[in-house]
Amino acid sequence: MSTNNSPAKLSRAQKATIGRKLHDNLILRAQKGPPEPMLDAFIPQLDAITIRLETHVTGKDETSAARAAHADRSEKADIEVDTLARHIEGYIDIEASRRAGPHVASARALHTAAFPRGRAFLDDYIPDQNQEIRRILSVLRAPEHAPTLAGISFPMVWLDRLESAVEESDFALAEKATARGAIGDHISLGKGAEAAWVDVVGRLRKYLESRAPAGNVEIALENGALLAPLNDAIAHAKAVAAARATRRKKKPAAPAAAAPAAEPTA
Repeated sequence: MSTNNSPAKLSRAQKATIGRKLHDNLILRAQKGPPEPMLDAFIPQLDAITIRLETHVTGKDETSAARAAHADRSEKADIEVDTLARHIEGYIDIEASRRAGPHVASARALHTAAFPRGRAFLDDYIPDQNQEIRRILSVLRAPEHAPTLAGISFPMVWLDRLESAVEESDFALAEKATARGAIGDHISLGKGAEAAWVDVVGRLRKYLESRAPAGNVEIALENGALLAPLNDAIAHAKAVAAARATRRKKKPAAPAAAAPAAEPTA
C-alpha cells in the first residue's frame, strides 16, 4: 500500500469521523440483511474504537482550551504580583532615600533586608519569583520591622493583597501544569487508539476485497458503498497532496547570482 493510500496518514479527527460512518454503513447493511456474521462482527469493533478516538479528539481539544484559560489566569495573577511588589519596593525605597528623617536609617536597613536585588527578582522564572515574594513577605511581617513600617505609614493591606496574588499565581501555575499533563495523556492514549483503528479498518478492507466473487457487480457496488467514507477521504488526501506537489513544481526558482565581473587587465 502506498503512503498516499494509507489510512494511517489521516488525522485523528478524520479517523474518528470515518470510523463512525463505516460503523453506520455496516449497521444499515445488517438491518437489510442477509446475515453475514464475519462482516457484522466489525460493527462492535468499529463502535468501540471510534468511541476511543472521539474521546481523545474532544478530550485533547477541551484540555487545550482549559490550559489556555489557565495560562491566561496565570498571566493575570503574575501581573498583579509584579505590580504590588513594585509598589511595596518603591514605597520603602522612597522612604529610605529621604535626605533626612527619623526612620531613614531603619527604612534603608529594611529595604536591604527585603529587597537585596531591588526589583531584579521580578524577571525570574515565575515559581522562583513567587518563592522570593514569600521570603519578602516574611521579612516585612517580622516584628522587628513593625515600628519602621508604622513610622513611614506603610499601607499594611498591600502585604495581604500581595500574599493573595502569590497564592493565586501558584494555583494557576499548578492548574496549567495539570492541563499540560492531561494533554500528554490524550496524545499518548490517542496514538494507541489510532493504531487499533488502522488495524480494524485494514482487516475490514481485506475482508471486503475477498467478499466479492469475480464478476459479481452487485457485491462489488455494495463493497464500494460500505467503504465510501474511507475511500473518499483517501482520494481527497491524495488530491490535496498532488495539488501541493504541482504548486511546488510551478514555483519559480530563485535567480542565480551574477558572476563577478572580470578584473580589467593591466
